[in-house]
Amino acid sequence: MTAPAWLDVLNETLDACAAHGRADLAERLRRRRDQQVPGTRIAVVGFPKQGKGYLLNALLNAPVCAVGDASTPAVPTEIGYAPDPAATLVGHARERVPVGDLAKELEVRPPGSLRRVEVGLPRELLGTGLVLVDTPAIGDPRSPRTAATLDVLADAHAVILVSDATQELQPAELALARHIRTWCPALVLALTKIDVSPDWRELAARNRAALSQTGVVADVFPVSATVRQAAAKAGDADLNGRSGYPELLNWVGEQAARPIERTRALAAAVSVRAAAVELVETLQARLDAFSQDSGVDQVTLLHQAQRRSENLRRQNVRWQNLLSDEITDLVSDAEYDLRERTRVIVRHIDRTFDEGDPVRIWPDFRTWLEENLAEAVETNYNWVSDRSTWIAHAVATGFGARYGAPDLPLTGSGVDSIPEVGAPKIERFKIGQKLFTGLRGSYGGVLMFGLVTSLAGLPLINPVSLGAGVAFATKSVRDEGGMRLQRRQALAKAAAQRHVDDVFIRFSKEIKDEIRQVQRRLRDHFTALSDELAEELTRRRELIIAGSAERDRRTQRVKKEIDRLAALHRKAGALGTSAVPRRELSA
Repeated sequence: MTAPAWLDVLNETLDACAAHGRADLAERLRRRRDQQVPGTRIAVVGFPKQGKGYLLNALLNAPVCAVGDASTPAVPTEIGYAPDPAATLVGHARERVPVGDLAKELEVRPPGSLRRVEVGLPRELLGTGLVLVDTPAIGDPRSPRTAATLDVLADAHAVILVSDATQELQPAELALARHIRTWCPALVLALTKIDVSPDWRELAARNRAALSQTGVVADVFPVSATVRQAAAKAGDADLNGRSGYPELLNWVGEQAARPIERTRALAAAVSVRAAAVELVETLQARLDAFSQDSGVDQVTLLHQAQRRSENLRRQNVRWQNLLSDEITDLVSDAEYDLRERTRVIVRHIDRTFDEGDPVRIWPDFRTWLEENLAEAVETNYNWVSDRSTWIAHAVATGFGARYGAPDLPLTGSGVDSIPEVGAPKIERFKIGQKLFTGLRGSYGGVLMFGLVTSLAGLPLINPVSLGAGVAFATKSVRDEGGMRLQRRQALAKAAAQRHVDDVFIRFSKEIKDEIRQVQRRLRDHFTALSDELAEELTRRRELIIAGSAERDRRTQRVKKEIDRLAALHRKAGALGTSAVPRRELSA
């Protein structure tokens, strides 16, 4: 047996719904596909107090549905043909009850115990397999009554929307009509209670216009259940015509007379088109999201990435030049700073030993020299450390605020390793040396003045020659002591200056090595950072290119899927264009 054409279209659309994660749409289509009812199902829906029960009772000429102040059932009531009146409560089990006791039975049933009510009546209208479904009144969207009504609409082949003639259609009713017309092949508006509304004709015209503006194609049937019942009691055909029910019954009869396979095909066509529209709207939103995610044109993004690469190359030249210049200046300034500090020490050394005797002042001088050299080296090192840190931050600033400077490999000033000052060989002017120098000086004085005084007849050794000898001895001792002091001062100066030079040469070399280590550390760090930024820009450029290609592929896939859904939409339209809602699908 060949499957009907509508079944293939419906199955293909159902697969598309499942593929796109729309389980709700797939469930609707699955219910249309698996529906096994033998005849047409017409649901009667409406908001509370609109005369829905009166409408159904008038259509069937039987008091089947609760009206007035009687409580309406919270579950659907399905009314079909039966040779004898019968009612069945369907819950966990099926329970038959007399039709006359139906209202009383429904009142005593606890909420949630029933799924539906089945009523059978011997009516010619129902003889073709027609089933009229009285639905619970629609109210709060979250209420079980509303959920039960919407569940009935998923299986309905046609719907009668009930609204009374006391006011125009409300926005909620228009929204309900649009939802019904989207998923159901046929919809009519039954305008009830025209017998109590003198201007019902104008109201009907306004309702037609409101439905048309909402995009809903639906006939409007003004009816009066009161007039219909009066006509039935009196057997007055003319009065029955004025009730409006003959036109509504004709429409119901047309729906019931249509072959069930044709009805199912129309229902499937409408459902497929509605599902296709929703899927396309979702896919179109995805296309819009692709467009928004892309932000700016991909060529612009590539140009921006290229400019960033060029800026990075220029920045590399700048920071390398800056680092080289600053390190060169630092080496020169550090050496000059240490030299200037040691010069101050040397000048103090000269002044100290120009005035003092190393024999007496050397211990105190040595302590002073060691402390001042340590201070000079420590100060010079701290200055180099601060300047190195400043250079590191100056170079890092060129990379941006989020990139900090590295830790610098400074090992310490090394003042603890400064050698002690070596004491010079200082010769003291001892007593024996002084006596020998005095005797040598006195000999010349005694001899010279003794010879002079001998001319006067005095002996060689006389008081004058002895006084001259003492004077010459004193001067010789004094002169020799002065020369020895100068030699000691010169030796001390030379030893101290030599020690200062040794410290300068040693720590000048060490501080230069420290600066070179700083240069290497900064060079390696910022070179690695530049390489990392270059790789990041390369990856970003590749991602832009790959993302653009992937976005194009996704866009093409989505567009192809939209075209496929549009084709399904057209196929569904070919199943029954006259009965399909005029909601066009834009591919």
